[in-house]
Amino acid sequence: MADVFHRPTGWRILAERRVFEMTWDDAQVSEYAWEPFRRACPCAYCAGEGAYKGNVSADTTFTEKQTELKEVYAVGRYGLTPEWDDGHDTGIYTFKMLRRAAGLE
Repeated sequence: MADVFHRPTGWRILAERRVFEMTWDDAQVSEYAWEPFRRACPCAYCAGEGAYKGNVSADTTFTEKQTELKEVYAVGRYGLTPEWDDGHDTGIYTFKMLRRAAGLE
């Protein structure tokens, strides 16, 4: 059986609820609360890379600025990058990663 690759048909930042919402090509809708979304950042600084341990763990305390979602940009045809109010914007969240986090995979 072929692996199905789902892509979003749209997304929006719901600032009043501090939620990022994605609508998928199979009509599923997923929501990501800002703080856990930031905590899951897969960049080398946050998550680590190779032998390098990342700087974000379950014990990391974020400031409000670090969890304020400002914008979200598409990255190719496979993912997106959130831009946080503190300027952090190096994490690429793949669509597969986001579907898995939402319990859709």
